[in-house]
Amino acid sequence: MPRILVVEDEPGIAIGLEDSLRLDGHDVDVIGNGLMAASQALQQPYDLLLLDVMLPGKSGFEVCAELRRRGMKAPIILLTARALEDDRIFGLDLGANDYVTKPFSPRELMARVRGLLRHNRDACQERRLREEEIGSAFVVQQNLFPKVRPSIPNLDYAGACRAARGVSGDYYDFIALPSGRLGLLLADVSGKGMSAALLGAALQSAIKIYAAAAGEHCGEVLSRANRLIFETTSLEKYATVFYGVYDPCSRILTYSNAGHCPPVVVSNGCCTCLESLTPPVGLLPEIPARERTLELPPGSRFLIVSDGIVEAWNTLDEEFGDERLLELLGRWDGIKASRFCDSVLEEVDWFTGDRPQSDDMTLIAGHAI
Repeated sequence: MPRILVVEDEPGIAIGLEDSLRLDGHDVDVIGNGLMAASQALQQPYDLLLLDVMLPGKSGFEVCAELRRRGMKAPIILLTARALEDDRIFGLDLGANDYVTKPFSPRELMARVRGLLRHNRDACQERRLREEEIGSAFVVQQNLFPKVRPSIPNLDYAGACRAARGVSGDYYDFIALPSGRLGLLLADVSGKGMSAALLGAALQSAIKIYAAAAGEHCGEVLSRANRLIFETTSLEKYATVFYGVYDPCSRILTYSNAGHCPPVVVSNGCCTCLESLTPPVGLLPEIPARERTLELPPGSRFLIVSDGIVEAWNTLDEEFGDERLLELLGRWDGIKASRFCDSVLEEVDWFTGDRPQSDDMTLIAGHAI
């Protein structure tokens, strides 16, 4: 049974509204004071509010503004004898869903109530369906992330991904390659949500297929993936991608960076940024097959992240930034790579405080032993 709060200080109108709504099958509470209305509406789960504008203590306009400011989503119908257009516009701009001028037709008002309740019910049902779809997609996506890390001699490594909106447009993967080599993949698809997740899954699948035959030729892998993504997606869809192949025998990391924020390697007291070599994947019909190599002697540490980490903002509009990330990498000593990944996310959480996460956060960390 829908629950409705009537806020009206004229006893005759309040009684009439209560009787009409109860006859229409609704559960009704009545309040005649504006000061009490907001508190009552926030404490109880109402499906709709009928709110008089002229109230003692606090006006209906003020009550409406407060309720919307504090996150109440239930529909609000404003009731008033003031028929000026400016008043109606003001009330609707504050967040009211409808505006009824006194004297009103009880039959018309009940029809408006039923219409808003029906619309709200349909919207809630659609929202539940979307949440169920996102929940199912989340489960599928989690199964695409690596469950087991291939065992690689002399390398401790791990990865983590935390989505901003249920499903992520970021992907990371660890690919077991011939001759005991390891593929390291981190991709960040433009946009967020379901469409980004679908493109990310397609990109991840393509790179895994191409990587099996390409060996250490990372540039060729991204060049082929680029052609596929460009030909099968819309122009505004692209992804920044870092793909590297580590050979534990030679301790050589071969890598290609397609527009991704530069990973950082700290080795023998020196810091090296693995800068982008090509435009992002899917942005142009062709990208060159470019790659570079880097030795990772014992003690080397590397960190690959998505821009959701470096571009995380706190409540003072300060960015987490590269320097804080470098400081964390410099302090990494004596803990496993998986714990270090957790500590990076914890540090970002501490920095951002109460500010909601606005972008996916993904990272891969490695320590050459």
